[in-house]
Amino acid sequence: MRKLLVAVGLLLLAGCSSNSIWSKDNDAWGTGTFPVANEGQAALYIVREPTQPDSPPINITMGTQPIGGVSPPNYMRLDLAPKLYDLRAYGPQTNSELIITVAPGQTRFLLAQLTPNGGAELLELSQEQGRKLARQGERLWTPEIYD
Repeated sequence: MRKLLVAVGLLLLAGCSSNSIWSKDNDAWGTGTFPVANEGQAALYIVREPTQPDSPPINITMGTQPIGGVSPPNYMRLDLAPKLYDLRAYGPQTNSELIITVAPGQTRFLLAQLTPNGGAELLELSQEQGRKLARQGERLWTPEIYD
């Protein structure tokens, strides 16, 4: 019994040390930090809410470049140079446009959702809402964005 208590105590001490993999600094998806923008760039997360499993993906383009389809509950992360971007979300029947400007060091979240008229839209989310949705899914592959 004494050996068990000593082992548990040592595990607790190891978990609290600053070099532990359980430290708050390394907790990218828990309650600690969240992956932010690379130096000199902005991080743009496009997220989907968990919905019906048969919900179609929402295709996203930036200018004329296809970025990919976002299926629920997954997300995309785009590392962007600071400037103006023209984004489009494509639903089964129609699409909508959102023009944004990003700044260096900025992390922004957009919700991609289907509309009742068969379209899709992109809506800006708060940091808290966006991070919560990103944590519920997996990151999807996206192409490099070139200027």
